[in-house]
Amino acid sequence: MTVTDIQTAEKNFLEDPQTLNSTIVRKYLDPKGTATDEELAYFIAQAKVQNLNPFTKEIYFIKYGNQPAQIVVALKAFQKKADAHPEFDGMDSGIIYEKDGEIKRSDGAFLPKDAEILGGWATVYRKDRSHPTKVEVTFSEYDNSKIRKEGPVNSYGKENKPNTWDDKPSVMIRKVAIVTALREAFPNELGGVYEADELRELKDVTPTETRDEVMARKQAQIEQMKQEQTRKQAEPVDTSYPADEVPDYTEETGQGELFSGKLEY
Repeated sequence: MTVTDIQTAEKNFLEDPQTLNSTIVRKYLDPKGTATDEELAYFIAQAKVQNLNPFTKEIYFIKYGNQPAQIVVALKAFQKKADAHPEFDGMDSGIIYEKDGEIKRSDGAFLPKDAEILGGWATVYRKDRSHPTKVEVTFSEYDNSKIRKEGPVNSYGKENKPNTWDDKPSVMIRKVAIVTALREAFPNELGGVYEADELRELKDVTPTETRDEVMARKQAQIEQMKQEQTRKQAEPVDTSYPADEVPDYTEETGQGELFSGKLEY
């Protein structure tokens, strides 16, 4: 393998999910090493099969303490899959709310003043089906506002800060309805795949990072990694050493080390 091939292999995983391997996932997505061998292997398989890139925030690997890992997919990945399907024929979506004792539906995420949000709805159309896929979801089943669930302070005495479910409840429940409808309309492509906002926040026995904090930390690591890759590509490469001194990169490196111990997130 030439030096150019090595440089190409180093940078390809940023753009191509098919080049993901256990060494890359451990280094950038599971730096503390608490994930099990099976969890990492399943994540890599999902990313490759679905062709979703964790470095462009299409798929996430989320691990809280000793809780089982969660593999979740961004809304744009659901939309990307649907748009690429030849039978996709568009969709409608919105929210359900109650105002003045009457239950109403609206397109989009518009919530009238003094109205109570009840849920979200979505309809997906396929060219090869005579009936569309219609979905309605209940707001209370998905609401992930810590303030509404626990109050201003949690059980550890830490202040609960507003999250996106506090700031944009209509947007969030509409998003849940959209991904639910797309998953039901395209079971072969999206069956078993979930978006982060569909999942209740995992609980651990000790205070730990929230999901938003974990994602923010991971994104910071990814940005740092991208800067390192850019810097490496700009550095001159010394090609004067003998060919037999070039490391053999034909086999995945580090996998034995990765799977010899525990992994963490």
